[in-house]
Amino acid sequence: MKTQTKLIMALAVAGAIALSGAGYVAYRSTAGRCFARDKIVPKLCALGLTHEQKTQVRGILKNHRSSMRPLVGQLVAERRALRDLIHAESVDETAIRAQVEKVAKVDADLAVQRANIAHEIRGLLTTEQIQKLKELKVSLDAHIDRHLARIAKRLQKD
Repeated sequence: MKTQTKLIMALAVAGAIALSGAGYVAYRSTAGRCFARDKIVPKLCALGLTHEQKTQVRGILKNHRSSMRPLVGQLVAERRALRDLIHAESVDETAIRAQVEKVAKVDADLAVQRANIAHEIRGLLTTEQIQKLKELKVSLDAHIDRHLARIAKRLQKD
């Protein structure tokens, strides 16, 4: 019986690995059709960008990389500093509030950069693609709202 159990477990693990691998391959082959290595563009892929638009989007992202990279690094550093203050031995409210302001400033700078990038990319899109983008935003908001509602339900049960 133990041998049978081991065999069943091994088959289950092998099946799970095969399925997850197949899912990954399917994802990569679909994602590869749009922007092979880019992580920012899955939503743009759904817009049906032309080859020329994809090239232009890559150019926009590349042009902003030098200004975004230091801001992202700074945001990570400031958030880590905030996390350290939150988990410190003693609570220093003044230091925490000052650090939150630093995080907010960098986050605001990044938001402005993202808005500029989004504005440039929207300038490349057709009217139909812009409409599709608006629909995707509504769909994403609805998905997030459903997820938050599920979390709230779970919290109420506890």
